[in-house]
Amino acid sequence: MEDEALDSSNVVLAGGLFLLVMIILSWSLPRRFAVMPLLITTCYMPMEQMLVLGGLHFQLYRILMIAGLLRVWARGELKGVEFGRLDKLFGFWVLVTVVVGTATQPSFDRFLNRCGEVYNAMGTFFLVRCWIRSLDDVIAVVRSSGYMVAPLALSMLIEKSTGRNVFSVFGGVPEITEVRDGKLRCQAAFRHPILAGTYFATFFPLFVGLWFQSGRNKWPAIVGACSSVLATIASASSGALLTLMGTGIGFALWPLRHRMRLMRRCALVMVLLLALFMQAPVWYLFTRLSEVAGGSGWYRSYLIDQAVEHWYEWWLLGSTYTAHWAPGGEIMPGNPGNMDIVNHFVSEGLGGGVLKLGLFVAIIVAGFRIVGRVTSRKDPEYISRRIFVWAIGVCLAAHCLSFMSVTYFDQIIVMWYLLLGMLSMLALTRDVEFPPLEKNTIPDAVGEAVPMQCQ
Repeated sequence: MEDEALDSSNVVLAGGLFLLVMIILSWSLPRRFAVMPLLITTCYMPMEQMLVLGGLHFQLYRILMIAGLLRVWARGELKGVEFGRLDKLFGFWVLVTVVVGTATQPSFDRFLNRCGEVYNAMGTFFLVRCWIRSLDDVIAVVRSSGYMVAPLALSMLIEKSTGRNVFSVFGGVPEITEVRDGKLRCQAAFRHPILAGTYFATFFPLFVGLWFQSGRNKWPAIVGACSSVLATIASASSGALLTLMGTGIGFALWPLRHRMRLMRRCALVMVLLLALFMQAPVWYLFTRLSEVAGGSGWYRSYLIDQAVEHWYEWWLLGSTYTAHWAPGGEIMPGNPGNMDIVNHFVSEGLGGGVLKLGLFVAIIVAGFRIVGRVTSRKDPEYISRRIFVWAIGVCLAAHCLSFMSVTYFDQIIVMWYLLLGMLSMLALTRDVEFPPLEKNTIPDAVGEAVPMQCQ
């Protein structure tokens, strides 16, 4: 867990009181809402609020995970949790992250660094699997999140109008808002404006899906969706804005959900045609998009180009040195061994070779298969529920788009593992709102049928 620059604890009084309240809530809230204090902490507390114990760095959300794990143990909340194919893929990814990731540059510090990544991943994923057991639980969490993100979005609008970040009182984020091309780039409690914008852009589809649910879901859906749009714009991140627009395309494909295989084939043919007729590799489309939307599309294209060109350096165990990839010798400030890796897929390969990257892609594919199995049924029942599951799939696609323009290294990584935990639950749910394709069977994560339990 030794992956931060600070060597001493840095928790202010307000941060400590905040953590205490969140711990109390994590123990007292009903099971389905027990994840909310973790989500609140990740988006309202900067990463630099931490305790350093024996050289190990525990940000507030990491401490809250410990409280959550203790709750699961004390209340026996692991009982009844089933594990499927996606869980196994995730477990293998965790193993490779530690073993192969450490072998990339064998040292105790590297081992601690890999353990820190695994702690974040396993902690969030495990708690979600224990606490969120049905689609109703997911809807309840998203409904609460609609109100949760509103103050955060409001703080970014205030930051947009004043040029000052209110979260700077906690440290870790600048007081004066960054300006690029004459635009204020608001970031709230996140380490970078791109991450703040990405957080809201990837949350947006869930609020859209919430709108289609009955009961008291309309208002939190409106509040959450409006907050997401406004905060994404306030971040002035072209990558986040493109992700937000991409979610619109995802929902537009809902009428074609029964023909997604054809859509995938058409997309593949389009990519092949572009590769044939473009003078540059197809990933230089990012450069063309940046000419319209702004941003550093050329750099993102160049990064992929360098990763492909230097595949022999990272394919087996990954790599911790990419400075020679940098255009014009430009490297990351404070990290002379590397250029800025703004692509999560490339980061996965550098962190553990093709095996880690392959498992990461397999997890994503399994997630899309889960969504496809649930939403492709043609019976007219429970259509609103299937729209919400489709929204989860759009959220997954939004993260995949974001992976092409940013590496997840901030609190936002918790949202990614939260999504994976929800998808794994959907693969094994026996809820009556999802009638089986065949009598007495339901599909699992990769298409096999498992027995249906009596309700």
